[in-house]
Amino acid sequence: MRRGSVIGPLILIGIGLLFLFRNLWPDIPLVDLISRYWPFLLIAWGGIRLVEILLWAILQKPLPRNGISAGEWMLVFLISVVGSTMYTARHVNSWFPTSNAWRRIVVNMGESYDYTLAPVDKPCAKNCRVLIENFRGNAKITGTSDNTVKASGQETIRSFQQVDADNANKQTPLELIQQGDQIIVRTNQDKVSDRAQPSADLEITVPAGSSIEAHGRYGDFDVENIDGNVDINSDNAGVRLDNIGGNVHVDLRASDTVRAVDVKGGVDLKGRGQDLDLENITGPVTVSATYFGQIQLRNLMQPLRYESGQTSLDLEKLPGQVQMSLGELTADNMIGPVRIDGRSRDVQLSNFTQSLDLTLDRGDVELRPGKNVPKMTVRTRSGDIELALPAGAKFDLRASTERGDAENDYGDPLHIEDSGRGQIISGSTGGGPELRLDTNRGSVSVRKASADEVTFPSIPSVPATPSTPATPRSPATPKPPLKVEHE
Repeated sequence: MRRGSVIGPLILIGIGLLFLFRNLWPDIPLVDLISRYWPFLLIAWGGIRLVEILLWAILQKPLPRNGISAGEWMLVFLISVVGSTMYTARHVNSWFPTSNAWRRIVVNMGESYDYTLAPVDKPCAKNCRVLIENFRGNAKITGTSDNTVKASGQETIRSFQQVDADNANKQTPLELIQQGDQIIVRTNQDKVSDRAQPSADLEITVPAGSSIEAHGRYGDFDVENIDGNVDINSDNAGVRLDNIGGNVHVDLRASDTVRAVDVKGGVDLKGRGQDLDLENITGPVTVSATYFGQIQLRNLMQPLRYESGQTSLDLEKLPGQVQMSLGELTADNMIGPVRIDGRSRDVQLSNFTQSLDLTLDRGDVELRPGKNVPKMTVRTRSGDIELALPAGAKFDLRASTERGDAENDYGDPLHIEDSGRGQIISGSTGGGPELRLDTNRGSVSVRKASADEVTFPSIPSVPATPSTPATPRSPATPKPPLKVEHE
């Protein structure tokens, strides 16, 4: 007697979860994940069938003639064709294994052998250019008052045999090569055969006025106290920048974090990554990248242009801060005009000025403008809109919903009227900017903001810059001790 399998229901559940996942979190690159990890479906399938057969054998129940039926083999063939096609389309340049692919296999095998790199130094002009050639590993670059480039560090080589690791260490000396006003930091890792995989942890000091250009394959870059420009390009790297005097350009194919603090020039970011943290940026900020983790932007003194596959944000200045995570955007103290365009994201904005243009495909919106209410145009296809206005504000409001309810807690001079399956709130306080709020499916509500409403709970207040302490007084000259004479 043939017995049914749980495979069919599990496949249906899995497909349903994929569609639900795509609807709830469209920011996540689901196609990329499926194209890369689809073989796990076949592995799980085979594992479940093997467990089923073992259970039937233990319970002494009749076993099927074949572990997998003909229909299931057809489904396996279809999944393999579709999965392979998706992967080929996404990774057409890396379908056949290359030397780098074999190296990645070696990284996870063999033993690790550690070596100390001989320190090197080279004189350099105050404003020289330092180029770190394509290498694997971590580099910490620090600006100093010394007019010399110095480099040292440790090297780790993974290999199956120590003799191969020793030969690789001899082939990868740390070098500083001078070409005009440029110093090249060279690790020679490209000279090593595929039987060994070297990586290095470098400590590099350069003149503070230098410019840095770094190219890496895998590893982190920490750069601090540099007055010149910083240009970093890597396949996979974490980047941390602190106290940079020039412009910053970062282009990463993958990254766990990008953090830049106290940059006097502009910041230009490209690629993909997990977390992003920008603070105290004097120049303009342009982000043409996709970040899937926590995004924090604070104290940006010039225009911000943020563009990803799911969200775009433009504003002229950010004395406050913006926080973005998967499905949520919260901001406080933005100077506009502010433009936000998103696909699926809940938005909370407070203390924004000038004008606001907000468009969402799906998401709730909460707005708390400052004392001077700016012009607003807010649209969401599916979501609720809540507007909290300060008492005594001047405005001309029209808030509508095609399918939903309207709520007016502001009172006069606003009124509600029915419109088809929805409602409209409208009214004017005698002039002021136009406020246009529209949702296709959801509710709209308008109320008076209370006196203690400053920002949303998820956004901590930005601490004020501490004032410079007064110069302490010089201590008074002590009086000479009294002399006591005894007769």
